Amino acid sequence: MKPAIHILLPLALAICGVTAITAPAFAAEHGGGGGGGGGEEKKKDPPKTDPDLPGLRKVQLKKPLMAAPKPAAVEGMKGVETFCSAVATSAAATRLSWQEERVKTLQAQMVVKIAELDAKEAEVSAWVKKREELLARANDSLIAIYSKMKPEAASAQISAMDDDSATAILLKLKPAVASAVMGEMNAERAARLTDLLSGAAAKSDEKKS
Repeated sequence: MKPAIHILLPLALAICGVTAITAPAFAAEHGGGGGGGGGEEKKKDPPKTDPDLPGLRKVQLKKPLMAAPKPAAVEGMKGVETFCSAVATSAAATRLSWQEERVKTLQAQMVVKIAELDAKEAEVSAWVKKREELLARANDSLIAIYSKMKPEAASAQISAMDDDSATAILLKLKPAVASAVMGEMNAERAARLTDLLSGAAAKSDEKKS
């Protein structure tokens, strides 16, 4: 079975890429050297072999010219750093976008509030102007007349007036006199004039404040 060993063993070692067997060394080890020749011929020394593996000679294998592979942990950390950096950048951009949208929303709300305040101020100004007009329509002499009238008579005349004129007179009357006059009116008319009087007074107070 020596021929099979001569073929298979070197082939297996060559495939593994560790060592290469030399035929002369293997032949010398197993007695398969040249059978002819005279006894006078000086035999050559066999090649030096590995003492642990008789018949095998160490062969220096050249390392390929390539960079040593980096540890998997280092590559993994680089991947984590890249991912975290990308996430941080994306988060910062998202936060900036949210802040810009928030500022726009607040600005829009501020515009609405300013418009509401302007409308409120215009309403108050209109009420103050109306009150001043009402007071101007009731001169002092007319107020003196109604102040001296009996509440029943004054109530009958003021009830027949339009809302603006009635309100103007009641505003200039003393509180006790105005209360007595309105006490003689029907409940619906008195409530209507009360709303007008309280509204005019409230709007006037808001304008002053």
